[in-house]
Amino acid sequence: MKQLEIKNHEEILSILMFYQDIGVNLSISQNEQIQKNKSLEQNKNCKNIDNNTSISNIILNEEQKAYDIAITAQNLKELEDLFKKFEGCSLKKTAKNFIEFQGYKNSDILVIDGAPNSEEDMAGKSFVSEKGNLFDKILKAIDLKRENIFIVNGVPWRPPGNRYPTEQEINICRPFIFNLIKLIKPKIILCLGEVATNQTLGLSQSIIKSRGQWYSLKSNSYYNNSEIEDNIYVLPTLGISYLLMRPDMKKEAWEDMKLLRKKIKEIIIK
Repeated sequence: MKQLEIKNHEEILSILMFYQDIGVNLSISQNEQIQKNKSLEQNKNCKNIDNNTSISNIILNEEQKAYDIAITAQNLKELEDLFKKFEGCSLKKTAKNFIEFQGYKNSDILVIDGAPNSEEDMAGKSFVSEKGNLFDKILKAIDLKRENIFIVNGVPWRPPGNRYPTEQEINICRPFIFNLIKLIKPKIILCLGEVATNQTLGLSQSIIKSRGQWYSLKSNSYYNNSEIEDNIYVLPTLGISYLLMRPDMKKEAWEDMKLLRKKIKEIIIK
């Protein structure tokens, strides 16, 4: 993966303003040296998510039907078409648009967002407007850009009134995310927010509790299927919409991004 090339003063200023906004007072290289021992300790304690967790305990009939549909896709285009045509999620009836897949399909990094907001729903695309601007700043701060990653929404239809999606709505979309992981074979998954995290890892807890630590996604994590690559690293972090509402939490998000940058250097950029 090529690192982001900063080409002009505007980009430099944008990144420096983001650093200032989240309270960064050390360079990335200095900070990484300080965090080295802590990162090694966190890697030792990386949590395993396997077929003994809640994700495979109860698979409802509706989710099994969705799985039977999703698993037939042999490539991303087929999967996206099947997902877009899927009638099993009630949110499709009220949303304006399906949020399309985007990014580099051969990327080692998969970003999973939660449900779209109203602006994303109108555009049929994730990370637009103010949310997109902050997302791009965060990526630039760790030498990434959208072209380096693949992006999907765990729930691709907007819930009415931007309400929190129900457990059923989250779970009924999960088989499509499962097959996307199987097709892309990422080395790292970044889960933005509680919906994406709980859907991917089969958890049922606040993102405040889940964030800031690595999880290892094992091959039997989904439906006792062994076709997912072993040892995919999963990092839950705060969602972008949440950060816009709670800018005081950007420092916590920055700590997570340092973990992500460290892991990218360890297993992707060698």
